[in-house]
This record gives sequence, C-alpha cells and structure tokens, in this order.
Amino acid sequence: MMMRPALRFFCGLAAVVAALSAGPRAVMPLDTGWRFQRSESAGAPSRDFDDSAWQTVRIPHTWNTDTNPPAAGYYRGPGWYRKWFQVPAQWKGRRIFARFEAASLVARVFLNGKELGEHKGGFAAFCYEITPHLAAGENLLAVRVDNSRREDVIPLNGDFTIYGGLYRPVTLIAVAPVSIAMTDYASPGVLLQQPEVSSDRARVTAVVNVSNGAGGPRKIEVAVTVLNADGRRVASERQNAEVPAGETRPVRLGFQIDKPHLWNGVADPYLYTARIELIDGGKVADSIDQPLGVRSFRFDPARGFVLNGRAQQIRGVCRHQDWDRVGWAIGEPEQETDMRLIREMGATGIRLAHYQHADHFYRLADRYGLVVWAELALVDFVRATPEARENVRQQLTELIRQNFNHPSIVMWSLFNEISPKNQDDPVPIVQDLEQLDKAEDPWRPTTGAHSKEGIENLPRLVPVPDLLAHNAYPGWYFGKPGDMGAVIDQWNSAFGSKGIMISEYGAGASIRQHQQDFSNRVEGRPPRDWHPEEYQALVHEKAYAAIQARPQVFGSFVWNMFDFAAANRNEGDEPAINDKGLVTRDRKVRKDAYFFSNSN
Repeated sequence: MMMRPALRFFCGLAAVVAALSAGPRAVMPLDTGWRFQRSESAGAPSRDFDDSAWQTVRIPHTWNTDTNPPAAGYYRGPGWYRKWFQVPAQWKGRRIFARFEAASLVARVFLNGKELGEHKGGFAAFCYEITPHLAAGENLLAVRVDNSRREDVIPLNGDFTIYGGLYRPVTLIAVAPVSIAMTDYASPGVLLQQPEVSSDRARVTAVVNVSNGAGGPRKIEVAVTVLNADGRRVASERQNAEVPAGETRPVRLGFQIDKPHLWNGVADPYLYTARIELIDGGKVADSIDQPLGVRSFRFDPARGFVLNGRAQQIRGVCRHQDWDRVGWAIGEPEQETDMRLIREMGATGIRLAHYQHADHFYRLADRYGLVVWAELALVDFVRATPEARENVRQQLTELIRQNFNHPSIVMWSLFNEISPKNQDDPVPIVQDLEQLDKAEDPWRPTTGAHSKEGIENLPRLVPVPDLLAHNAYPGWYFGKPGDMGAVIDQWNSAFGSKGIMISEYGAGASIRQHQQDFSNRVEGRPPRDWHPEEYQALVHEKAYAAIQARPQVFGSFVWNMFDFAAANRNEGDEPAINDKGLVTRDRKVRKDAYFFSNSN
C-alpha cells in the first residue's frame, strides 16, 4: 500500500483543528494533500487503490486550466479526488460531517469505499454525515466529480465556461450528538424571518432545526441572542423543546428589537449578529452565528426600489465567479478584490449571475451594503422530465435555504434568457418554481431575466415572476446606442406599467482596440471583431442617461463587471472570452466605461 501523505501532516492539522475549536463546533479544513486524476478511474473509492501516479493538488481546484482561457471543446468529463485524513482524538463522541462548498457539476462522495451520496448541481453546498462510516486511524475520502452536460442537471446551456472540479473549500465539522441541523439542504439550519420592520421596531422569528443523533429522546433549550455591532445584547429569547431520537424538529422563537439600527445599503450596512445556541444538560452543546440585517424593502412602479422608506434606483453590475488563470477555483482574496473594485466604482447593487455564488461573497455584500439579485442556474433551456424538474427544484431550494439570512439579497431570480425554442414548454416549470419559491420565502419577490427573443416570442412567461427584467443591448446586438429609452418604455407599457429592471446592458470592449470614429459600424448587426473600447463607453453613456431619467426602472445591472471565460465565443481579439467587462479578466485594467460609471 502506498504511503499516505495525511500522516505526515497530521500534527499540523491537529494544530489547525485546535485553533478552530474555540466554540462547541470544531472545523478541520481539507485543503491540502489531495491526489487527483482527470479521467475515469475504476476502483478509486477503494482504500487499497494505488494513486501514487496521480497529481497532488490543493483545494479549491479545477481541471480546466491547461489552456487559459479554456477553448471550445475543453474537457467536460469525470475527474477523481482522494484524500486521507485522521479524526482528532478530541472528537470522540461527536457527530462528524463532510461539507463541500461546491463541486462542478455532479459529485459522488465515498468514505472508505462506502458511497455517501450523489449531489447534482455545481454551485450549492452539500453535506454528509460520515460518523457511522469512520474507521479507527486513517480514513479515505474519495470524490468523483463530472462536469459533463447532462439533461437532468441545470444549467443545460449558457454563454460561460463550465469549469470542473472541487473548486470551493471542503471541511470536516464535528458537533455534539444534539446539534443544529447540518443536512437541511446544507443550510445553516436556521432561518431568520423578518415579518415586520420599521424604525420603531423589528419583529424577527428564528426557525431553528434541531437534529438529535443521540440514542434516545432529548430535552434541550434553544436560545437566540442578538448582539449589536459593539457586542452588546439587544434582544434574546429561549424555548424548551423535546426531540425524538434520530429526528430533526423545527423550533420557532420570536423576538423584538426596539428602535433597530436598520441595514441601509451602502449608506449604512449595519449588521447585528444572531447567536443561536442549543443548551443540553445545562451546557452549550452547539452554537452558530448568523448575520442579521434588519431592513424593509419593496418595489414601487412609480418610485423604484424603496429601502427603509427611501426610494432609489439600484445601480448595479453583474458578476461571474471567473478569474484569469484559475477559472472558478478562487478563494476569499479574489472575492474581496472583486468587491473592492465594485464598491470603488460606486455600484449599489449586484446581480450574481447565472448561479449560486460562494457564501463568502454574499457575506461581503452584507458587510458592504450591496443589494443582491440572487439567481438560479436555469439558463436558456430546461427539460420537463421528472428527473430534470426534481433537479431544478432541488437547486432552487438550496439557493434559498443556504442564503436566506443574508440581508443583502432582495430578490430571487428563477431563470436567465429562457429560449422560446425549448423542446419542452418552460412556462409550467417556472410556474412550479414560483410556487416553490413562495413556500420557501414569501417575503422576497421573484424575477427572471428575459432576452429580446424571449420577451418577444415567449410572452406567457413574463407574468410568472413578480418583477419584469430584460437583458437589453441597444447599440450592440440591435439598433443604436440611444435606443435604450424606447426599449424600456415599450416593454414596461406592454406588461402593465408595473416597473421594469434592466438586468443586462453593455457592449464588448478590447483594451487593444481604439478609435473615435464609429462610422464603420453596421447598425443592427452584432459586431464580431470590432470591439473598440471607446464605443463601449458610448453605449454605457447613452444607456445610463435613459435609465436615470425613468423612475419606473427599479434598477439596472451592467453586463459585466469583469471579462470572463466563454469557451464558445470567438470575437473581438481574444477567443473564448466575453469582453463586455468594465475590468479585464485579470482585474488589472479598468476600461473607459468603468471610469464613466465611477464618475456617476
């Protein structure tokens, strides 16, 4: 049997565990010492399998960086990861979970040869309890990840590169036998609902899912404490509950904050901390902290987006999680760089397209006050098979439950540019998603981004979500740069003058192409290789003026904040790149349109 690198690093890992075990929970990051092979590998789940010829990689990792950016025909298939680890002795008697922040697109997870489960979807976290399958001494975690296109897993299509791999962190988490649930769609196990918020008071309900992994029923106490930014307690509530063995039960606690300090977007992104504790036998058995931003908001057709009673237009950008050279395998420093550039430019909102982004980025939005459009990975096409519909519902449930507590999120997007040429009728599928969304979160509205083709030829879809949104590209894919006002007026009027969002607008721009005379542009024809940076700035100037003049526009989102990989594109002067970003893919060059947006 090969030498196992986990043993060499166990002492270092134990120190990491000790550093992360100050509270009732203990966390061990599994970021180093993984063995990887980009191919199918029969026998890889077995403890006796020889992986000595495989690469050694670090998580986060993707296998699609052999070319930069990945070109058309890039590898979409299986890859295997194997990691040896040893459970710390101080974890004895605890329940242990393996948590994956994301794996693209489908992951099958094995522990010591036993399959724990399969997760379908490349953007949400997923979590398995591994306690019953642990061996004494060393343990082997093996993961088969596959980014092949599948008819039963969204997205089925999309104008962006689908990277493969374990591209977000993997951790082991140890909790007490009775704990806050870890496997409720990998959510925090706590929902912080805000049924009533004003400057006088905020009523909040905490729904805490308590999981009993002990041998018999347990009587526990659930406590919620709200701390202000200075760490001072401003509200608290406790409730007793009895949970049968092997079951998970929700416990509801209502509390009130008098004269709350409101979360007020970029002007004042004030956050409380909600500390949820389970008390078992007089001791704190489990505890987690969740962000609590107290705010009210609505979308008013006459006034725009109204946050805490103040009307404003959301001035936003769209973002993909893609970076030069590393693709999707980015960490917290890259995410923080993105946020810094977005706020430096002056944006007040962000559309996180076209899928669920990392939890750390939603937390950054909470802290910096950006209003967030959160989106399901339903792009272009959808199938009506039972398997496909189940996956769409699963991914929407994950998106909502995992991110419910982020105050920055003010809407859930159910789709992007659903094509009227779908093989199956998409309208009943989206209607079902709308019902599911309202059952999961009746407080936030829904939306969906319509393409020009979709809004013209699939009008039955438009009334399904609460809010109308349109990806509009006058001056690029059709018409002239000055046509944005007519586009807004046409579609807002066509669907009842209930208000509209411009979910995408913009133009391509190469930092190597420059000219002031645009007379050689053919109007109404999408440019292929003609992408002068100055023309992008003109498109943005015209669109911005039209949007600003219309209060019926709730908000607008520039496409895109950063250039990103799109393997099937061949335009401008850089193949496999969508160059509509305001900043280059390496985050080094701000384009002219960035400075126009910054000045406004």
